[in-house]
Amino acid sequence: MTLSLYRQQYGADGGLDARSADNAIGRTSLGLWDLVLRESLQNSWDARADRNGHISYYVDEYEMSKDQTRILTKDVFGELPPHCRSSHLSNHVFGNRIRVLVISDSGTRGLGGPIRADVSGTPGERRDFVDFVRNLGRSTSKGLEGGTYGLGKGVLYRASQVGLCLVYSQAHCGGAIEPRLIGVSGGDGDYDDGKSRYTGRNWWGVPGADGIVDPLVGPSARALAESLGMRIPAREDTGTSIMVIAPEFAGVQNGRDRVATISEAALKWAWPHALDLGKGPNIQFGFTADGASLPSPQPLDHPVYREFASAYVEGRKRILSPDYESNWQTTFTPIQSKRPKRHLGLLTHRVSHTPLATGSELENSVALLRDPRMVVKYLPVASQPNAVPIFGVFISAPDMNTTFAKSEPVTHDDWVYQKAAAEKGAPNPVRISLDNIRETFRNLAAQGAKPGNGVATKGASRVAAALGNLLSGFAGTGAEEQPPTVPSGPGTRRPRKASVRQVAQASLDLLDGAMVAKYTFALSGGRPGNSLAVRVAARVVTESGGNEAERPVNAEIPRFAGWVSSSGQLSSQEVMTVPVPYDDEITAIFTQPSDAAIRVTAVVEELEIAGN
Repeated sequence: MTLSLYRQQYGADGGLDARSADNAIGRTSLGLWDLVLRESLQNSWDARADRNGHISYYVDEYEMSKDQTRILTKDVFGELPPHCRSSHLSNHVFGNRIRVLVISDSGTRGLGGPIRADVSGTPGERRDFVDFVRNLGRSTSKGLEGGTYGLGKGVLYRASQVGLCLVYSQAHCGGAIEPRLIGVSGGDGDYDDGKSRYTGRNWWGVPGADGIVDPLVGPSARALAESLGMRIPAREDTGTSIMVIAPEFAGVQNGRDRVATISEAALKWAWPHALDLGKGPNIQFGFTADGASLPSPQPLDHPVYREFASAYVEGRKRILSPDYESNWQTTFTPIQSKRPKRHLGLLTHRVSHTPLATGSELENSVALLRDPRMVVKYLPVASQPNAVPIFGVFISAPDMNTTFAKSEPVTHDDWVYQKAAAEKGAPNPVRISLDNIRETFRNLAAQGAKPGNGVATKGASRVAAALGNLLSGFAGTGAEEQPPTVPSGPGTRRPRKASVRQVAQASLDLLDGAMVAKYTFALSGGRPGNSLAVRVAARVVTESGGNEAERPVNAEIPRFAGWVSSSGQLSSQEVMTVPVPYDDEITAIFTQPSDAAIRVTAVVEELEIAGN
């Protein structure tokens, strides 16, 4: 079956050029493949057949066979418009083969409804086909769902080097499932051809009596999609598959990199839907490149996203049961406006499972969520003095969903409070929420920075995921590491007041088969002939940067294991007493609780010897 080209002319009453959808996306901090994932996945989720059900989402990239390439370039896109990117389709065929990226879903409605934009359809009938294929923008009758503008689909044409997509869908029509297939281009500018002016929008399908093409339908559409290697729904199911022709190389080197980047974007932006909260993940992901499977999002197995996921799970429990109390690592903070008093959402934050810096840009940030629980943005917040990473999740209140959605740009990757401005003088809930979230962590940082008794501490020993890397040293600090003092010697005076300082970073080691943390100190000052008594104490660090006030039931606590001098002598006495002057170093050893950060403080007291 050979498809025909239809080029849209401007009407006498005007029109929109094909770049409208692409230009509407505007500037964004997101990469191309993040945008592709977010827009296509959002479309799939909005189209789920059962509002309480699950969907499957797949991304497959492959190089077409020679026969498939011939069908695509001769039978589907055999006729090409002038002055458009698609005019250069042949430049992307190498060795009679071309690469394609296919994004598909199942458990969704498919693209049903009328196939012509000027047909009203039956009362209450959805218009998914014309809204996706024909129209630019979004009808207000569709409500918000996940998107608000209906222009983000332009990124799918941006993802093609030639601005071409082939759309296949199965949807209920007249009591039966109808396969539909149509080619679409986008991202081109308008142009003149002879005495006519064209918008740059093009479709490939079956021409009607008026010359406008309609989709190929029925068994022929399904057979053509199958011949091109597209992943399509079973005959009795509904769903949609979109083939991106000659995908772009923005930020990637090859097809495997491209699919891997999309998979990573799924983890970053859709991890709430990859969690199994009792009935399986909301979205079942699948990614392949040239027939080889790539990893799907597993947020609880990832060192960074498991922190957000854990906070989300706890926050969700609190929302479902307001009396729910979490473990010591998690804190719930309701975000509210004062006048009028209104609940805006719930902030849940936690210290890391393994309080070790990951190097991720997402440390010390809050994932902003609204319905349908895709991550809108990661909001940076103040880091804590103890250097233990903080991860948070903010879930907007259900009745605030519309307000937050309206504050988003076309790409839905930010909350711009100015867009949600209410009446003059009225409180802006988006601004209040963002300000309160930031203020929460500024306050925690300020509390954690308050000095305590003895030696001030600015860090904590950390437990790593694998012990093997840490036996030779540990990248963390316990008591504050001070700059060295001027050594004693001719022409110098020993300080009279005794002091203690930490002289090396804390390290982890094994002692009798147990993990311990070591803190090394140096002593100075004191009157010769007297003694110095050194005491140390260790406490678990809370997520606010302070010391844990009460030990949770059955929780481990750090225990003093002894002192070691540079000569290797061990003392189990909690108070280490040494003579003045003392030019050696001493190391305090504490048992290291798993999944916790500890802070060690040291104080020194000079003991006067009688007759001195």
